[in-house]
Amino acid sequence: MLQRVYLGLDAHIRHCVLAGMDARGRLLFSERFPTSEAALQSHMVAIQARKKELALEESSLADWLAGVLQDYVDVLIVCDPRQNALISHSAHKDGREDAWNLCRLLRLGELKPVFHSEQAHRGIFKSAVQHDLSLRDQQSSLKTRIKAMYHKAGVLRLDGARVFNPTYRAQYLDQLPDQPRRVMVSNQYSVLDTMLAAQQAAFNEMIRQGKRYPEIREFMKMPGVGPIGAHVFDAFIQTPHRFATKQKSWRYCKLGVLERSSSGKPLAYKRLDRSGSGALKAVSYQCWLSARKTREPNEVSQFYEASLIRTGNSTAARLNTQRKVLLVLWTIWKHNVAYNPHLFVTPARGSCVRSG
Repeated sequence: MLQRVYLGLDAHIRHCVLAGMDARGRLLFSERFPTSEAALQSHMVAIQARKKELALEESSLADWLAGVLQDYVDVLIVCDPRQNALISHSAHKDGREDAWNLCRLLRLGELKPVFHSEQAHRGIFKSAVQHDLSLRDQQSSLKTRIKAMYHKAGVLRLDGARVFNPTYRAQYLDQLPDQPRRVMVSNQYSVLDTMLAAQQAAFNEMIRQGKRYPEIREFMKMPGVGPIGAHVFDAFIQTPHRFATKQKSWRYCKLGVLERSSSGKPLAYKRLDRSGSGALKAVSYQCWLSARKTREPNEVSQFYEASLIRTGNSTAARLNTQRKVLLVLWTIWKHNVAYNPHLFVTPARGSCVRSG
């Protein structure tokens, strides 16, 4: 029996390839088999080793695979495929080669893990939030197409809200020059109505699932953070303890600064890192935008104004405010404290009162 074996799993809908490597870097086996829970678990049980470490790449199957195999291995890493240039850019890319490279990178400690919560309900909640966001995006895209159909027919004066309101649709349909176009736009309206109903159901389900997470109520106390933003932040972060520093949380929210240099010389201008979650960046932006539009002064807009005076740059002040918004949300969750407006002007832990 081996002391330790490194396993790489290249998984697809129809089949998987599992490769194994010993501590010296010798390839032990490479097996191809149909993708199923029973087949995956039986292959893991058949491997004779005291310690089993498994690596697989992030994909639509990753959550299911991790749930199926986590009790059959000692270490399971779901890694970021964007970081694995050896695999994604390989000149000889196939399942066996990919599985073998995963083994090798796992043994060398060169894989960058992707966070997956061990709590199943957290994964389900994130899926519910993603479903709501997806339907919102589809709804927005459909509305754009409907407006474009009017524009192509020469109907240019469209009220942003009325053109989609069932009460006023007939007024706009009558302006179309021929019956075929009226039929096509009417069909699009029918699709929109169905989509709106589905989106409302998705929103209600998201709210229902979010009731089990008390931190969401604290998030919504911040000006500019509504129900959607609070639920998105909670679902995508999953746990604040996954980040050791605030800089790492900012980078995950696409607000980290990317710097590239060689021999102490910069290779390019500083810019925001494009990796991470755009939904979380959007939460911070919407919070800043909504707080700025509020007539009454609030802590978010005041922080922005102070940052603007200090930096003299509106973009820098906005990004500083977005980072502060995320930091406050992360802090009250991580330390289990109630939201306090003074968090925007004083150190996080020193200005909070324990909730509950």
